[in-house]
Amino acid sequence: MLDIDKLILEFKENSKGEKTVSKIKIDSKHKRIIKQSEKNLKQLSYNNFRNWDSQNDMGLKFPMTFISKIFLGLKSNFLLSFLIKILKKRLNHIFEYSSMVDDIEVILKNDGEYLLKENPQNLTPGAINFPLVQGYSVTTRWLRYLYILSQIKKFKLLDNSSIWLDVGSYYGGLQGLVKKYFPNTTLILVDFNHQLMRSFIYLKNLYPESNHILPDKIKSIKSISDCKGSILYVNANDFHLIENFKVDLVSNFFSLGEMKKETFKTYTESGIFKNSKNIYYSNRIFSSPYFDKTYDDSINIFDYKNSNFLMKYFDVFPVGNFNISNRLVFNRYFFRNFASQYFEMILINKKKND
Repeated sequence: MLDIDKLILEFKENSKGEKTVSKIKIDSKHKRIIKQSEKNLKQLSYNNFRNWDSQNDMGLKFPMTFISKIFLGLKSNFLLSFLIKILKKRLNHIFEYSSMVDDIEVILKNDGEYLLKENPQNLTPGAINFPLVQGYSVTTRWLRYLYILSQIKKFKLLDNSSIWLDVGSYYGGLQGLVKKYFPNTTLILVDFNHQLMRSFIYLKNLYPESNHILPDKIKSIKSISDCKGSILYVNANDFHLIENFKVDLVSNFFSLGEMKKETFKTYTESGIFKNSKNIYYSNRIFSSPYFDKTYDDSINIFDYKNSNFLMKYFDVFPVGNFNISNRLVFNRYFFRNFASQYFEMILINKKKND
């Protein structure tokens, strides 16, 4: 792997113009993440740049054989006592495992077996060697990426000369997979500065020969057509600099519904969104149901509608759909599903696809 200290320095030297995120209204969730990132960045390494406090790959903590052995020891009083204590902590882990088994089946049904086999997450930069699930090296997040990739391929949303804008790209895991299968695709990542740094570390290791255009260089780009095959790292503050770019695909997975409504509209009503050839969304049907107000503003599925686009595909987003976690609702912690399901929507531009 490349020297991470040199990558961090290179990124910092080319992102000096973005020290704050004050130009956009930040929701409370991402305020917490940004605050936590200040601490995490001080101890950044290959061991934690993908998996740090408040955000990680969501992999299994123990192999399921460990859980099985605990259950087999029920006849022992000592083990029974131990079991009672550990069950309180590990029930969530069992639900997580079951959910990933379901997610694998979803990908298999979507003709994605080869994607599971060709892309073990433990062989990618910064990965933790989590226990295998059904013989595959995956995590909850990695399964999400593999499924989205299978949909991009299935619906032919990209080809090898496409331009793709993704808002909220995290550490670039999905981008790394897409570029493997569409090597000449131009990637535009929009996120907060600390997330872009993580993406740069990840993608620079995967594609050291690609042209990586860091945040301070974005303002000098006159035409996106001059950046064929490049990877662009755009700070959320600088979204206005790319608003008139013409792209083939715009996507957002999970984060638009977490935003303040004003910020949400900054993206969805922008020129680059309206003029994109295709849009691929996955977000909560209701961001904040009245009985479990998860996020600051109430954004729902109708807010994503756009009269310039036709619906190409719509369904419930299947990956993680059956996951159950221990959550606080009505001042009581217990194991529950999410307050709102996630939808999956692919839109095609009426004019661009004539």
